[in-house]
Amino acid sequence: MQPFDYYKPTTFDEAFQYLIEPGKKVLPLAGATDLIPKTRDEVWHPDAVVDIKGLPGLRDIIMDEADARLYVGAAASMTAIARSEIVKSHWNVLAQGAASMGNEQIRNRATLGGNLCTASPAADTAAALLVLEATVYIKGPAGDRSLPIAQFFVGPGKTALHPGEIVAGVFIPKPPEGSAGHYEKLSRRKAGDLAIVGVAALACPHNGGYRWRVALSAVAPTPIRSADAEHALNSVANAEDLLGVSKEAIIEEAALSAYECCCPISDVRSSADYRRAMVIQIARRAMMGVLEQLEAK
Repeated sequence: MQPFDYYKPTTFDEAFQYLIEPGKKVLPLAGATDLIPKTRDEVWHPDAVVDIKGLPGLRDIIMDEADARLYVGAAASMTAIARSEIVKSHWNVLAQGAASMGNEQIRNRATLGGNLCTASPAADTAAALLVLEATVYIKGPAGDRSLPIAQFFVGPGKTALHPGEIVAGVFIPKPPEGSAGHYEKLSRRKAGDLAIVGVAALACPHNGGYRWRVALSAVAPTPIRSADAEHALNSVANAEDLLGVSKEAIIEEAALSAYECCCPISDVRSSADYRRAMVIQIARRAMMGVLEQLEAK
């Protein structure tokens, strides 16, 4: 592995100075679960890394009662998110996504910011954040800005970050009372592997029925929302229709709609054809997981 300089700033301004150092490839470091192996394998060639874990607020997991929203810092580990009672209280689909990532050793190191900034189409937290309609909070040399999560991913391995910027965290609105969410993942192994297909589903009470959101990972160049699947579920007249005898047909239609929006690739984990076929199965499981929660309420 090539040698590189290591910086540990105590303020954001100091971090920005390092990150935009002229003529150098400088990368932020949080959990390093991607940075170390990719540098070791000579996929990435940093001249320096900037350890951002100690910057103010980056490890926080806080619920803002006034704004009824959750803040999760970019350096919060997957283990911290998965075990957080605050997250599980109203944003459990995110806790499920974090809990599904890798094995325990990886989750203890991997961070939310790293999972997002690597911009893998298979990122386990991405689908959950899409259905939760999170906002990415970004800090940089030119100031702070916020970006809807749907606009953050611009391609495989590519984000909307500008040079020198870092993700400080995400803000997530509180779903209405009575909402239910579920994340379902298919991978080659039960732990320690990326998703072949990931599906997050969320249903929120709305006008006597439910307003659904469905997001997919590992089946397109970026994590995506499935508008057609959502339409199939949202076209149901009321809650009783979806919780009654017709639910299997409705779920099947929505799962097939999710299939139609996919454009997967073949890689070492799966062929494109297998991924596409499994979208139907995994989408069905995610939606049924939501229905089971709604029926239990």
